[in-house]
Amino acid sequence: MIAALALAAAAALQEASPLALDLRIAPEEVTLGEHIAVRIAVEHDARDVYALPGFDPAPLAVPPGAPQPRSHREELGNGKARTVFELTLADYGTLEPRAPDLLLAVSGPDGPRRLRVSGRPLKFRSLVQEEGQASPERAHHGPKPPVAVMVRSFLWVWLLGGLALAVALLVLRRRLAGLWRRPERDTPAEPFFDDLALERLRELRTEAPWTRGRGRAAIFALSEIVRAYLGARLQFNALDLTSEEFVAELHRRRLIGLDLAALIEEVRWEDLVKFAKLEPTAEECLRGIDIAESLIRHTRPLRATAGKAA
Repeated sequence: MIAALALAAAAALQEASPLALDLRIAPEEVTLGEHIAVRIAVEHDARDVYALPGFDPAPLAVPPGAPQPRSHREELGNGKARTVFELTLADYGTLEPRAPDLLLAVSGPDGPRRLRVSGRPLKFRSLVQEEGQASPERAHHGPKPPVAVMVRSFLWVWLLGGLALAVALLVLRRRLAGLWRRPERDTPAEPFFDDLALERLRELRTEAPWTRGRGRAAIFALSEIVRAYLGARLQFNALDLTSEEFVAELHRRRLIGLDLAALIEEVRWEDLVKFAKLEPTAEECLRGIDIAESLIRHTRPLRATAGKAA
């Protein structure tokens, strides 16, 4: 019901005009139950934020156990950014599969808008139909029948089997010996989501876009960093929620160390910058970064602080 209302509201908005749009679907020829990877890449103004609200995958479906739709944003420089959405679908009940039309929610200096991403028909491959193909190359014949093999003496069978086993054990021993002698290599661990958020805040402070008259873009980036961190910390899709839904979700989940009242005031001020086109000062931008860094350090998981102390 909520997803339907969100889609109806998005349909009434003005159409957004991205710099580039790329839709990729793999595979293009599918069978029943096969997973289908859908990737949407939108290149747009860095001041805009693109999100994928609830959607109807019909005539396809979301496979049980499949990962939730994912999105990530890449800063391209020169006032440009790229937002990538990835989702997994499957065909369970139609012989005419089609990638669904999707509506992306857009917010930015020009107010709320939408971007319609038109789906396209997919080719359907029927394994049952291939079974009846006249061409031997295309026909599916199933498992081949066993072929009789004449063995003159079981003694040779035992000898050959023993020899094969000895060779396999010798090869395995050499491989294990090579692994033991091989020096250990330190592989860099992937950064945790809280470390990644702090790194993005440091980059934002260093780039200082407000010195080039792009203070509002800095606040858009700051809001996305905080939402992405809290969404990863509490396991919910914070980037796709309105400010009211975002605050309600934080009320419900209750993160220890989070000053929710101060965060609500910050969210209201950021909404003024985003939608009322309020131009922030350099001091306000730096204050917002300080608040975000303090929020992350006071709410990050214990394993992160323990790792830093070690």
